Parts: sequence; C-alpha cells; structure tokens
Amino acid sequence: MIELFTPHEVENFNDLKLRLLTPSDALEYFKAFYESRENNSSFLDLGYLADPHSFNENFASFMATIRSRKLDLFGLRSDKRVVGAGVYHFIPYSENGCQMVLWVRKSEIGKSIGAYLLKCLTMHAFFNKKFHFVELLIDETNTASRRMAEKVGYIYIETFETYTQGERGSGKYCRYICFDSTIDALAEGYGKKEIDLIDHPAYNPKFIYLILDENVNEAFKWPPPMLRD
Repeated sequence: MIELFTPHEVENFNDLKLRLLTPSDALEYFKAFYESRENNSSFLDLGYLADPHSFNENFASFMATIRSRKLDLFGLRSDKRVVGAGVYHFIPYSENGCQMVLWVRKSEIGKSIGAYLLKCLTMHAFFNKKFHFVELLIDETNTASRRMAEKVGYIYIETFETYTQGERGSGKYCRYICFDSTIDALAEGYGKKEIDLIDHPAYNPKFIYLILDENVNEAFKWPPPMLRD
C-alpha cells in the first residue's frame, strides 16, 4: 500500500503540482530533460532524446508522446518550472495495472522530491486512473531507486534477466509493485499473496466469494500466462 505524505513533504512540497503536460509545456520540459540527461542516461533509454535536436524536432516528438494512447506524460511543476516527470506505460499482461518511469531534474536531486513524485503518480494511478496496481522495473544495480521504491510502499516481487536500459544497465531488472488498498485488504483478510490478486475476480465485491475457490485462485495466481516460461 502506498505510504501517506510525510509532514516534511506536506510542509515543503505543497506548491508542487502534478498534471498532464500540454503543448505549452514543451520548452520547459525539454529544458529540464536536457539539463538532466547525463543523470538519466545511467538507467534510462533516452532514445531520440539521447542527442540534442532542433526545437521543431523536439516539439514534434513531444506532441507525439502526449497524444499517444499508450502512455500518459505528467510533469511535477513548481509554478512554471518542471522539477520532475513521470510516464504511465500500459502493460501487456494486465489491464488493471500500469508500469511507471520517472525522473527528477538534476538540480532537484537530493531534496526527496523523487519519493514525493512517486507517491503523487501512484496515488493518481489508484484514485484517478482506477488501476489496481503500479509496477516499477528497476535495474538491479540502481540501489538508490530500489530503496526509494520500498520506502514509498512498493514490494519487491522478483529479479529477472532481460535487456536493460541505460549506460549502466546490468542485464537484470527488479520488479516492484505497489497494490491498492482493496488488494491489500483481500490479501490480509483471506491469507493470500497480493501479487496473486491483481486480476482476480474477487476484486469486484459481487464476486468476492470466488476467493474461496482454489481452482479460481490457481487460474489467477502469479505469474500471468504471458510471463510464464
């Protein structure tokens, strides 16, 4: 379950606002991104943004991103200044969750804004997007991000070998998932693992009785068919 905002976050980050980025944000977004490119390149695949481009080229790429139906691009802003950004990717193995990628502007690193941004994005995913869970894939060697995820309320699920992004990619990702309160309550109340309930029909109160059916439980347990060998 996601951790609540701390008194420090409430006191110091009250002026920061999370919202979907719009065309008018393009210039400030790219200013923040290129300022932070060296840091981001460690564990993110910068793709098109790995090298500077003209504003027109950048703007076309930005517009394609914010118009995409496959992701949502958010910015955390202090007045007109972007201090961090996050993207929701819609994952293939479940319609009930999303995968999230985020970064913090270089000048803001060390101020605990990363954890605050992660909480904001996760809460938005639960309360506004109505997702049941949010997934982070973090490079095994990215210990700072792993600690932050656990501090915010994400649970370590597994480590697996795959193609990893960034110049320091290790070839292994750690999967972390944060579950909403309904899944947490079902797991605690019926002695189940949260990860086995992400697509379980018992999430709907009309079908809660199905959590007592072991055939149903077996059908929906982790990993989903798409991720099984």
